[in-house]
Amino acid sequence: MSWLREIDTWFTESVLPFASHYRAYARRLTENPCDAEDLVQEAYAKVLGSPDWRRLESPERFVLTTIRNLAFDRFRKEKVVGIRQIGSLELNAVPDPTPDVFAQEGARQELELVLKAFEGLPEQIRTVLALRRMHGLSPGQIATKLNLSVSTVEKHMAKGLRLLTTRVAVSQSRTNGLRQSILWRQRAGKKESR
Repeated sequence: MSWLREIDTWFTESVLPFASHYRAYARRLTENPCDAEDLVQEAYAKVLGSPDWRRLESPERFVLTTIRNLAFDRFRKEKVVGIRQIGSLELNAVPDPTPDVFAQEGARQELELVLKAFEGLPEQIRTVLALRRMHGLSPGQIATKLNLSVSTVEKHMAKGLRLLTTRVAVSQSRTNGLRQSILWRQRAGKKESR
């Protein structure tokens, strides 16, 4: 849809999927579905009006914090605030986006598998992948730097990625048994079907 602005697409993909979460949080704060909906809509307006929307690392957390702040402003303007409502405004009510220990350890182990598989690639393929993925060079720049044709560079990249994903998938199946990473299995499956 060409009439959508970039912020509209971002909002649809990064903010709206959590709408039910926002409403539930706002209902907990206000204990009134109408007030909760008003808070959520006001938070949406603030997000869409934010000039720094591209730099938001966690749009969900930003919207939740905005809802909490808006609720706090409303409670402050009211003369009487219920004890329950004050308790709901604690910062702990906003979920922590940092990964837990298990997720961190899993990511570290997966990185080790990828690095080990990367080190096992043929030297020229490893060099091409490193220049492309780690240094951000284009295939044309890599071809010039290594004195290869662009076609050869592209073939090295394709072969390297295929070998890498296959080796990581095999390594994971050996170390994790049936708990092989879905992502690597899918990538390896796509490469084999070509």
